[in-house]
Amino acid sequence: MKISVIISYINEMPFITDCLGSLEDQTEKDFEAIIVCAHESSSDADTLRGMNYSFPLRVIVLSEDKDGPAAAKNEGILASSGEYVFFLDSDDYIKPETFSELLNLSDGKDLIVGGIKRTWKNRQNILKNQEENPNPYPAKTVEASSSLSDILTSCKIFSGIRALGILIRRDFILDHNIRFDSSYVYYSDIVFAAQLFSHDPISLRYPRSYYYKRLHQDPIYHPSLKQTIKDNARLIEVMRAYLDIKNNNNTGTPSFDTEYDTLFIRFYVRRITPFFIKNDTEKKSEVYEKANECFPMLSEASLKNAKHYHRALIKYSSCHSLDKIIKRVRIHTLKQQAFKYFHNWSRIKQFIYRHIYLKRPMKNNTMIFESFFGKSYSDSPKYIFEYIFNNHSDRYRYIWVRDKEQKLHIPYPVKQVKRGSLKYLKAIADAGYYITNVRQPMYYIKRPGSILLQTWHGTPLKKLGFDIDEAVFGTPRYKINFKLQSKQWDYLISPNEFCSETFPHCFAYNGTLLNTGYPRNDILHLPADQKAELCSKIKKELDIPADKKVILYAPTWRDDKKLSEKQYEFHLELDLMRMRERLGNEYIVLLRLHYLLVDSLDFSSFSGFIRNASSYDDIARLYLISDILITDYSSVFFDYANLRRPVLFFTYDLDEYADELRGFYFDMKKLVPGPLLFTTDEVIDSILNLSELTKEYQAKYDEFYDRFCSWECGNSSQKVVEKILK
Repeated sequence: MKISVIISYINEMPFITDCLGSLEDQTEKDFEAIIVCAHESSSDADTLRGMNYSFPLRVIVLSEDKDGPAAAKNEGILASSGEYVFFLDSDDYIKPETFSELLNLSDGKDLIVGGIKRTWKNRQNILKNQEENPNPYPAKTVEASSSLSDILTSCKIFSGIRALGILIRRDFILDHNIRFDSSYVYYSDIVFAAQLFSHDPISLRYPRSYYYKRLHQDPIYHPSLKQTIKDNARLIEVMRAYLDIKNNNNTGTPSFDTEYDTLFIRFYVRRITPFFIKNDTEKKSEVYEKANECFPMLSEASLKNAKHYHRALIKYSSCHSLDKIIKRVRIHTLKQQAFKYFHNWSRIKQFIYRHIYLKRPMKNNTMIFESFFGKSYSDSPKYIFEYIFNNHSDRYRYIWVRDKEQKLHIPYPVKQVKRGSLKYLKAIADAGYYITNVRQPMYYIKRPGSILLQTWHGTPLKKLGFDIDEAVFGTPRYKINFKLQSKQWDYLISPNEFCSETFPHCFAYNGTLLNTGYPRNDILHLPADQKAELCSKIKKELDIPADKKVILYAPTWRDDKKLSEKQYEFHLELDLMRMRERLGNEYIVLLRLHYLLVDSLDFSSFSGFIRNASSYDDIARLYLISDILITDYSSVFFDYANLRRPVLFFTYDLDEYADELRGFYFDMKKLVPGPLLFTTDEVIDSILNLSELTKEYQAKYDEFYDRFCSWECGNSSQKVVEKILK
């Protein structure tokens, strides 16, 4: 057996298939895998044993008196039988050529150090990117290095030293009695790797990245070990590892000391001093005392080679009190921030927001409203505003957020501010009430006594927030940021029982749910005479002939069709020419694209049949005048069902959309109150046979209505306002 892969496992079932899948794809097949489960994960052992792979796989469970990843790796070493061992964390994965190329480089070496790449992506997305953007990396262009300095420099800071991604001769570990120190919770790799390098300072480093160190997007439901440990405990453990290395270094090699000292200096400046500024006195003092033990261990050579500020800060810290250190770090940080602010108008505005506007008294009677990042006067914020204005107009001051130079069309005397402007920042600082249907800015600071009402913007068919396995469409910090934002919500509106069950989990939200239904759907429950009058008015606005029936086509966006930061492309799959030929005498089509889609389609040749209503503010008004809704995976059909009118689902890419993108909360075939259609002809035939189709789906429609629409009776705005103004 050439290689024994040792995998330490602690409750990481969502990630283990990526880890083992990367082993299954190895081009070198002469290896075994040993999964060592912490005692607390023993319940997963049977599941792991039941997994079928082509390579030998053993599962060991630690006894109750052993614990943690260090103990698991030690157990794996004893159980291994390969010529080499390779440590792999259960939430990480490796490239298919990892073992074959590292073995080719071994040539009698005890250690072959492969490169590590940190990533937020799962293995499926990495492989997909490689298929779409192949980037051959010929071995001849990569030069190996035997310098310890090169190996440690790749770590950047002291806590980055790892035993991962290294092919290690098993006899080398046993002969030198090298083991992981099980008293370490997280950073046992540092001391273990230092022992390896001290016994073999000419280890071969191969710069190419073979090992993917996966960062966790979800710190709430699937946190990494690092995300579960308190900052002060982590910092103290790193410093303890540094002291252990310095005290146990018997090589007598000055350069060996200097490399570790250099990494520690960076760690102190980048990780420890920011901790001093942000945390309470007790935690700071504990970390400061440990740092004081480390300062005397630093060599003059490492200090001489350090950056000027790093060198000065270390010398200052070694002979001054914690308060003075904090003061000095603050001054340096302010200088750096001032330089950044001076060159960045957005930062200047945020500085003014935090340090000037938030210092002013809050205006409890000021309300700020925002819909879809200021793109429209619409959705639940619109109907909440109108109810408050019509019933409490003299009690409050109203501000609406817009995103463009031109103002929103609001038929009430209200102030408007451009999103991101100084006036906007002043408004959100002043406001006693902030009512929005999207996530507030990350820089928003909620003031004590203010109310943030999150109305959200739909019943989700697609998985949301923390329920998405991997948010490929967002930033790596998508879920972390989402949690920080949802913590600020005082109220969250729910339109139905399903959302009341789902929202707390998908938003990681533990605040107050308002089980009122969506205020935006109040308009769908107007009395018949008011509804008819309003429909006539809206049709005149859109120049729709009174004798034409209306088809509303409202498809969703596709998360993977991204053109730029806030632009997504969309290809219209419906054959509009064929629809006009067969339906043009009786119907007109309103096209409503999602606000994140690029509206670049040309409909000039379909004049009289197609109306592009994508920029129309309020989709609820389009629902009212529509006789039929055609959609796919958008949440619009949950709202449209309030009208009890026919819904057709044009789901031409159903399998791809459900499997490869976000996935659904429901089985569409069982849930939706209308047919799933895959071609333009099927859509046309369904419209021409609408009466028969309506009868076929009547029972399913009634069931759907009771489940998702029964809370909405036309008075949701009133219920919400009574809750938040009480």
